[in-house]
Amino acid sequence: MKYQIKLLAVIFSVLVVFSCKEKEGYSKIEKKKTQSTSSVQKIIVNEFLDGGSYAYIHVNESGNKYWMAIPSMNVKVGETYYYNGGMLMKDFESKQLKRTFDFITFVEGIRITKQPNVIKEGNPHVKADKVVEEMIKIETPKNGISFETLFKNKESYVNTSIIVKGKVVKVNNGIMEKNWVHINDGTQFEGKKSLTITTLEIVKVGDIVTFKGLLILDKDFGQGYVYDILVEDGELIK
Repeated sequence: MKYQIKLLAVIFSVLVVFSCKEKEGYSKIEKKKTQSTSSVQKIIVNEFLDGGSYAYIHVNESGNKYWMAIPSMNVKVGETYYYNGGMLMKDFESKQLKRTFDFITFVEGIRITKQPNVIKEGNPHVKADKVVEEMIKIETPKNGISFETLFKNKESYVNTSIIVKGKVVKVNNGIMEKNWVHINDGTQFEGKKSLTITTLEIVKVGDIVTFKGLLILDKDFGQGYVYDILVEDGELIK
């Protein structure tokens, strides 16, 4: 019996070694790094691929090489950038590139400065974005709820179907087979202004939309990606 156990242990070890060998030559980001949303990570861009709404970049982080997906932006190969947090995904297929990535890290954006939320002085979009945000004022839909009321009393609506209306301020399509829509109705509570909705519907930034979906609190998608409030399976109400 002891001999059989030892034999199985040896076989298992050999299988593990061969499994690791198959992945040689590909360095992926460490899981513990993707779980941290506060630490600043420094990368150098080795390769850039334009994927439409997303940019796919191959980066080097202290010798650790991996692929990253970010909202479309101008990125220079060879330059150094910084980011915080991220979500690691396995076997992600990009339909735009017609390519499947073994591992890829999705982040909300990269920057040229180490400190987060530092905007380069003189950026012509800063004031314009601020004015647009301040002008948003959406009427609460029939049988719906304003963001201020929702954020104030979110525990009262958890796991119930709600109706919300707002202006689309951000869209991330095709992540985990869903589209992630961020909307704003002009109201807020304790500084929180926008609501994230997962959906199969196609919308674009600037659209005024009404969604019906299930309110979820503290949704954890793993790898440090946690939403304190989220509307899932949103359906557009015409």
